[in-house]
Amino acid sequence: MKTIKNKYIFLLIPVVFLLVSLAWYFSDKQVIKRQLTELTWNISKEAKESTLDTALKLREVKKMLAPNILAIVSERNYSETLPQDMIIRYLMYYRDRYETLAVSFTDFEIELPAKEKATVLATVLVQRKKAQNEPEQLSESVEILLKKNNEMEKGGKKWQMVQASIASSLVE
Repeated sequence: MKTIKNKYIFLLIPVVFLLVSLAWYFSDKQVIKRQLTELTWNISKEAKESTLDTALKLREVKKMLAPNILAIVSERNYSETLPQDMIIRYLMYYRDRYETLAVSFTDFEIELPAKEKATVLATVLVQRKKAQNEPEQLSESVEILLKKNNEMEKGGKKWQMVQASIASSLVE
């Protein structure tokens, strides 16, 4: 009888560990981190990136955006709600200005103040290089508001960006 209990305990421990791991992996904060990491990968540009690669990357970015996004650049007293197509056009223009562009987030602080809403404070690191110039590195704080998308279309993202507050140096 005692050996049967020991066998169940040894079987139960990995099952509990697996369930806890899955709960953590699929938690809202981890999903948001993965989506924002994917966003930075899709905004980044490699040298001699093909037009098809650009289109595929920006299609993935578009899935992460709400239909309208409030863009805020406080240093310029700029605040405007823009349709996602305008954001994508701006990203195309911004990416075309550089030979290479590497974007990443660090120091994530994710808060879930209300159901289906999230606030992300992070530092964005940008390394960009124009042709014939030395690479330029920037590190700025950003604040992103996300809203959970419960009516996801095929391939849609769980959380969508509804507002972004960024530094003016990131949009120049």
